[in-house]
Amino acid sequence: MISIILTEFEKIKRYELLWIGYAAMLLSGLFSLFQITAGNDPGQPLYQNLVNSVIWNNYSLFLPFVITLIGGSLISREYTDQTLKTILPIPISFRKLLAGKLITLGIISAVAGVFSFLCTTVLWLAFFHEGVVFSDLLKALLQISGMSLFNFVAVLPIILLFSRKPNAFFAGAGLAFVYGFCGIFVAGRNLADYYPVTAGLGIIGFSGDTGSKVISYNPLMGWLVLAAVLVISVVILLLTKYDPDGSQPKQKNMKKNGH
Repeated sequence: MISIILTEFEKIKRYELLWIGYAAMLLSGLFSLFQITAGNDPGQPLYQNLVNSVIWNNYSLFLPFVITLIGGSLISREYTDQTLKTILPIPISFRKLLAGKLITLGIISAVAGVFSFLCTTVLWLAFFHEGVVFSDLLKALLQISGMSLFNFVAVLPIILLFSRKPNAFFAGAGLAFVYGFCGIFVAGRNLADYYPVTAGLGIIGFSGDTGSKVISYNPLMGWLVLAAVLVISVVILLLTKYDPDGSQPKQKNMKKNGH
């Protein structure tokens, strides 16, 4: 498994799609900076306000879409580049290869969270010229990167379902964007713990609000929801079979040919 993960990191160096993730994290920081400075509050915004805004924008606008796009691309490239036919005879089971790719994507998601934290902190220092205490930095790092990992878990079923055919992950990425955006309305109704994309907010101790009221959380329920999504993802993974053409209808064709 370790060799599979290392190989995936070697491959991903050539993927230009990865730069979309970096750009999205930087854009999230810039958008959040604009949000907290465009208000009518004459006081200087606190660092935690910027962090809260980044967390909110990451899950609702950027992370589900970007993670699904990159993850789907990692899997789909094996179909489009015709590399599965040469990899599997080594032998490596298709499920093990898929699991290695997903673990790689999880690491990439965590790195994206760390990069988002760095962008947030650099933007704060550049625009407000005010230092931040170590405890606030550590809290921001854990919150932003933690939420990135939780969003990775939340979109795992989408990645697995939409990666069974070449290039189908584009539709999955579109669905993931809607999936994340709907979290804004779910969280506003105090249902954040029950919605996979927002379930991590209570776990990381998110202290922001929806603009109208403070959200209350039940971290235990958030853990249970994410655990359920993870179990569903494992089941989907175990039921996934390799199709050389990247499509399930192959079985029907075999029956017609009398096999």
